[in-house]
Amino acid sequence: MYLSDSEKNLTLDDMKKFNEFYNNKLPESFQDFYLKNNGGFPLNYEDGNIFTLGGFTPVKYGKRPIEKVYQDLVEAFDQLRDMLPFAYDYGGNAFLLSLKANNSFGKIFVFLMDEKEIEFISDSFKEFLEELFS
Repeated sequence: MYLSDSEKNLTLDDMKKFNEFYNNKLPESFQDFYLKNNGGFPLNYEDGNIFTLGGFTPVKYGKRPIEKVYQDLVEAFDQLRDMLPFAYDYGGNAFLLSLKANNSFGKIFVFLMDEKEIEFISDSFKEFLEELFS
């Protein structure tokens, strides 16, 4: 599962620092995916995809890396603290990986910007990718 128009590849050291910033909570499937694809757009989706996903947000590089998107979201919506915005849909909604130390840890949600609501998507990043690319 590769993406088009990814940003500069991350090194293992880049990923280690990124993971440390989030208290070493990033799932292995997330880290593996981002080491192969640093953001970008799903290939071969002329008819769209199950989540209407527009693209994955890169780490460290690009105009709006995850670090910047996270900072902006948390400033505007404190309830999104420890919710990592890794992708977005065509409506500008953010897909979030929960890093909260509760029963939502590791689960994927979407933050609906207009409604200011969080909706459950899948039980894990790995499951999210399997559904997206199946």
